[in-house]
Amino acid sequence: MSITQWNNVLRILQFAGLAIIVIALPFSNFFMSFGMFWLAGVLALQAGTDVARKQSLMPRWKQFTANRTAVALTGLFILPLIGLLWTSNSDYAAWDLRMKLPLLVLPLLLSLTNPITQGQFRALAGLFILAVVAAVLWCLQVYWLGSPDIERDVRKISVFISHVRFSLLIALALGILVRFAHGSTQGKILIVLCAVPCLYFIYIIGSITGAIVLGAILVWMGLRYARTHKGMALRFGLLLLVIAVPTWSLVHVYRAYHSYFAVESLDVMQLEKTTSLGEAYAHHLEFPLVEDGHYVMTYIAWGELYDGWYERSIVHPDSTDARGHVLKGTLIRYLASKGLRKDAAGIAALSDEDVKAIENGIPTCNDAEKRGLEKRLSKIFFELSNYRAGGDPDGHSVIQRIEFWKAAIWIIRENGWMGVGTGDVKDAFQEAYANMNSPLSSEYRLRAHNQYLTMWVTYGIFGFLLFIAIIFQPLLSGKASDPLVAMMVLLASLSFLTEDTLESQAGVMFVAFFYSFLTSKRAISLAELRRPKSKERRLSSDDSGHK
Repeated sequence: MSITQWNNVLRILQFAGLAIIVIALPFSNFFMSFGMFWLAGVLALQAGTDVARKQSLMPRWKQFTANRTAVALTGLFILPLIGLLWTSNSDYAAWDLRMKLPLLVLPLLLSLTNPITQGQFRALAGLFILAVVAAVLWCLQVYWLGSPDIERDVRKISVFISHVRFSLLIALALGILVRFAHGSTQGKILIVLCAVPCLYFIYIIGSITGAIVLGAILVWMGLRYARTHKGMALRFGLLLLVIAVPTWSLVHVYRAYHSYFAVESLDVMQLEKTTSLGEAYAHHLEFPLVEDGHYVMTYIAWGELYDGWYERSIVHPDSTDARGHVLKGTLIRYLASKGLRKDAAGIAALSDEDVKAIENGIPTCNDAEKRGLEKRLSKIFFELSNYRAGGDPDGHSVIQRIEFWKAAIWIIRENGWMGVGTGDVKDAFQEAYANMNSPLSSEYRLRAHNQYLTMWVTYGIFGFLLFIAIIFQPLLSGKASDPLVAMMVLLASLSFLTEDTLESQAGVMFVAFFYSFLTSKRAISLAELRRPKSKERRLSSDDSGHK
């Protein structure tokens, strides 16, 4: 085999390894790891070829050291190694190191292997977009087919990876697509065709994270294009859009919040004491739960409630509904949502459809009418109302985070300078929950779900500051003008606010791969060099900041 043929084989193998990773990102943790090992094999072949040709390996090392972002990213693996010095739980430390291994391996692999061409970069970006859209379409068909599990939690239609990680991939894929395709009519059509199912997916699962990151990208792109375009009308329109979208979103959330909690203050002296049949009402003012503008735990006549329900249903009030909740709780919430009292008259006023809905675990009469983000907001408001009233936070994802963050802050107060070390994070959180007398049950006593707090808890104030410097390093090393790099930093930094992104394989691969991939050196192929000058100028303009 000639040298040229062998080089072509190596180039194809390298592209195949990168393609496996970008396609696997929205689909499979296994194939993400497989692609990483594939690239390691390619690097071994490329380095072996250099040695066989008596060429120095130093240029490859210089490629790595020249990529400051890749060098900095390896610091996120070095931090856990340093944290071993003051840790006691070696098993957890070993797990953490294995989880974060891509933070060391991927920057090295993408920097030490041969530079890919601009054409290969665009092809890989296209494969990533197609993979994300294909995963979205698959998840949507799961939603349309339906199942009892999906009825209980629509977010389970994200069958491949966590819906939070998937939302980040969707946002990045759409951002890359807009970056490369907005300049032509065909490209704009492609953007619409890809964006519609992706945005519909975000809406259906009610992903607050997805909505926020997509909104942030929209605002950032609007500001960027408003700054670069010369036309005053277009600049004004973009600025107006940038202001209008977040303003409308905030106003909508505020109105929904105000409508949800709009109740008059309770006056115990004005509350009726007995039902029309003479049973005494129970008014649980010690638990002032509010839902959809109604107090839930007032006007309860327990005897009439049970007797009336026996006449309407064979499902016992103390058993569970189809969603696994105690049925009498669902019944009380449903009656309250219709403005009915929890007595014989209230039960009698229910239609047969209402009774079936309660048995199926539908908590309010408005639940079936709400979809997507609106339904998710209602669930968050209920969690907040339940928490304020002194209810159990278990299983409520948003309110649980308040307890997670309280525990993290407690640990930081105790170990703020040095942190607890790589292996002792889980044990430190369990100790914090115990000392705080947290209302969370043992199975819900998890880590911070905030990467910034987790880094401070683990490595102390200096590790936290180093983490901040590493994450924002691309913007400080001449890459701020590259829209794709800036977009990636924006997505990662936002995801860290509500998730331990770097404590899962999908999250680690997302950060490690795209930070390295978007900042690695790229070459110009012979085919690109032979293009007409007009096309060369267009290529240079389109890819400014990518070399």
